[in-house]
Amino acid sequence: MGFMNSNADPSSEAWQEDFTDSEKASVYKAIYSRRDIRAYTSNPIDEDIIHKLLDAAHHAPSVGFMQPWNFVIIQDMSIRRKIYDHFIEVNERAANLYRDDRKVKYSSLKLQGILDSPVNILFTCDRNRDGENVLGRSTNKDTDIYSTCLAVQNFWLAARAEGLGAGWMSILESEFIRELLEIPEHILPIAYMTLGTPVWVPKEPMLESVGWKHRENLSDLVFKDKWGIKPSSNSMTRDISKETHTISPQERLDSLTKPKHSLGFIEECIIKLATIQRKQFPASEKKAIFLFAGDHGIASEGISAYNSDVTAQMMYMYIAGGAAINSITRKNQIDLVLFDMGINHDFNNAPGMKHLKIRKGTRNFLEEPAMTQEEVVLAFESGKDAVKKIGTKYDMIGLGEMGIGNTTASTAIASIILNKDPLTLTGAGTGIGNSTILKKIEIIRKGILGHKSRTSNEWEALVCFGGYEIAAMVGAIEEAYSLGIPVVLDGMITSVAALIAYRRNPEIVSILIAGHLSKEPTHKFILNELGLRPVLDLNLSLGEGSGSALAMGILDTGCALFREMKTFEEANIRFAENEDARL
Repeated sequence: MGFMNSNADPSSEAWQEDFTDSEKASVYKAIYSRRDIRAYTSNPIDEDIIHKLLDAAHHAPSVGFMQPWNFVIIQDMSIRRKIYDHFIEVNERAANLYRDDRKVKYSSLKLQGILDSPVNILFTCDRNRDGENVLGRSTNKDTDIYSTCLAVQNFWLAARAEGLGAGWMSILESEFIRELLEIPEHILPIAYMTLGTPVWVPKEPMLESVGWKHRENLSDLVFKDKWGIKPSSNSMTRDISKETHTISPQERLDSLTKPKHSLGFIEECIIKLATIQRKQFPASEKKAIFLFAGDHGIASEGISAYNSDVTAQMMYMYIAGGAAINSITRKNQIDLVLFDMGINHDFNNAPGMKHLKIRKGTRNFLEEPAMTQEEVVLAFESGKDAVKKIGTKYDMIGLGEMGIGNTTASTAIASIILNKDPLTLTGAGTGIGNSTILKKIEIIRKGILGHKSRTSNEWEALVCFGGYEIAAMVGAIEEAYSLGIPVVLDGMITSVAALIAYRRNPEIVSILIAGHLSKEPTHKFILNELGLRPVLDLNLSLGEGSGSALAMGILDTGCALFREMKTFEEANIRFAENEDARL
């Protein structure tokens, strides 16, 4: 790469001067906003930038000025593929160390960016550098390792300052890396780093945002004079990191031949799709509705305008092509993929749907939990597998559902998560009358009270109230997040699945688009919680994925505008704006 010494001269007067307030703020901003990045765009990195970052790493302090580090730049995709395959193997073993929800949550995390990032860099430590007697190393032989870690930190902060992101891939075996990269025995692999332009810079570390681990209070970690003695001052209780923030870059939309922001919310959707897909021009040609179906035992309480036989009948209608969702998907060139997660009917492997039945309907949640922990995990994993095996061929996925009784189950779950009375949230569902709505409210209240001791979090609420199709959608959403696939939500029930996924990992909202606002009262509260604005507000309550499919048509048009419109420069229109007119 032709790396050279830095042009900066540390002996110049500029290096001797105190930091200005702005320079101080920039240093702290890099520290507090540095994140372990796992999702990157495909944008290449200039070699001069790589040189600057490694030069920053090379200027890290080291005990005895031993400078024990080396840097192995890895761009060969065949090597990176082998490292990625090794990561998958080791990560699966790591996942098996956890149990139940902890294991499910671990499996949902995207813990690597080996293939996503344009550059991988291995930091190593030469344990023989400068020989046995290194100044300052006589009592602690591991100071060379500590020094190399300081180089990693310099590199990481410099990358953040350059608008790049880096991630430490720790779930790798050193001996595998040593053998693959032909590293001598006395050289110790320290940090396998990925480097690139981040899809986004999370506001919080990923593990903190998903509730895996929280940052300790500084005041609990500082002692004075002797171990365990707290300083008398309260100055350590201030969280300075909260005083910094990150900003978003402007996108290509501003330069198109139109007034800025004149396409309104469509522009925000275009930007979000491009960000999720990590593409300069978002793709929308390949679209699918994943419709998950399942029956609910609570329907036996008479809280729906239809009996549970309708679920199976509608599935046959979807296969035959005569339902509303069929018309909408045909018109908008959207594939419709059907999943039987728990319909109370034996389809005998009928063609036209994916047969993933967990059980013939959930249990009546007034009598017992609607599902078992094992059933929820199975449905969740089935949803993940659906996206992993089928979803990757699509530019975006819309969610739909079918299941008599699922508005009752969804309202109960939302009531628990949002801490709101069912009276505020309960709607007409399939078109029930006022007396049945009141009955539905009382049933939900009774169910919440009966399961109060079992519903301390969103996962337990899902277990207690169901259903299989909702659990599958949670899995589908989490897998789409890990793969960078946009998900367009339909109405209240798909949004309850999104709410559960969001509570498990708040970063998941970054791949979600609200297709529409349903007339179900619960829906607006969920969208407010998710911070999502709907593409459409048409007073729909059909379900089936109808709202998400309609919204996908709008999104497809927006992407076409973005691709096909010219910028002022491309159209050779000069001085297009009259700045005086804005005064």
